[in-house]
Amino acid sequence: MNPRDAGLALEGLGKRFGETESVSDVTLRVGRGELMALLGSSGAGKSTILRCIAGHLEPDSGEVWIGGELMAQAPPENRNVGMVFQSYALFPHLSLRRNVAFGPERRGASRGTAADLADEMLERVGLLELADRYPREISGGEAQRVAVARALAIRPEVLLLDEPLSSLDQTLRRELRSLLRSLQRSFEATTVWVTHDQEEALTVADRVAVLNRGRLQQVGTPLELHTRPANTFVASFVGKMNLLPAAPEPGRPDTFRLPGGPVLRAERDAGPGSGAAAGEVLLAMRPEVVQIGHPPAAPGFNRIGATVRRIAFLGDRLEVELELEGGTRLLARGNTLFESLAREGDAVRLYWPVADTRILIR
Repeated sequence: MNPRDAGLALEGLGKRFGETESVSDVTLRVGRGELMALLGSSGAGKSTILRCIAGHLEPDSGEVWIGGELMAQAPPENRNVGMVFQSYALFPHLSLRRNVAFGPERRGASRGTAADLADEMLERVGLLELADRYPREISGGEAQRVAVARALAIRPEVLLLDEPLSSLDQTLRRELRSLLRSLQRSFEATTVWVTHDQEEALTVADRVAVLNRGRLQQVGTPLELHTRPANTFVASFVGKMNLLPAAPEPGRPDTFRLPGGPVLRAERDAGPGSGAAAGEVLLAMRPEVVQIGHPPAAPGFNRIGATVRRIAFLGDRLEVELELEGGTRLLARGNTLFESLAREGDAVRLYWPVADTRILIR
């Protein structure tokens, strides 16, 4: 996608703080009206990228394009960006109505027009009846709704959300996550949502960009990241993944031997490590695909014996840690495991599709 056609485009973005490289050569396209999640742990460079987009930081290298226009040294007020902070950042001396009306007034709307727009936005987030209250008189969840209303009141070209739900409890986070996604779709705002929470990113985003130490690791849909991780970092960071060290069997391109002797199969086009040399691969499969019991008669499945080492009850599903011959351990997880419940120390048979076995470079 050409930068001029994207809702937001980053071209080779880089930013250093002294000797520390916070962001390195990040190139990213966000389609018009798309919600892109930036997912990474603390220090991955997520918030630095957001601040460069908003114009609060000047990148050391690269370009920022918003709505098809290059933001070369454009100040924040000229970027048509709405931003929601983790800390809400509401004006404590202004009512909720005046907080939301602030942006439109700064852009030239009359006080009456801005107040009408503020009421419309507060109604959209379910807080019109609290319009005359002050930030100190409302809850954290309500404050975050006001912050969202304020960001959207200016009808931004790009909406930036910096860990918007991280200070809220789990129940409220799920509620506001749904509201934010609904509003984003309604306003068709090109949106970047920064989070360290995998569930949050995979639930709300059209696509997810995974960052590690300032470098982009993979960009894809939630399903692509879950089923086809680009490398071991993504495989381990996005959900749980079994990573089994293995060596290719000579003369058998789809067969791999684990330490201690067990043999597994994987499709040779099933991962970025599919062409790696001997001793340089990890076989990766999600715990959800590993089943315990009698393997199906149909071809296309890995079948292997194991010993149950640990069983954890997770409410609606079980997590079972198993040890293969040679000492390699893996996890099985799912609600169907209830049907084949074993005890710790039992010998069992495992099976999972060969097609769900990825090959990654160690």
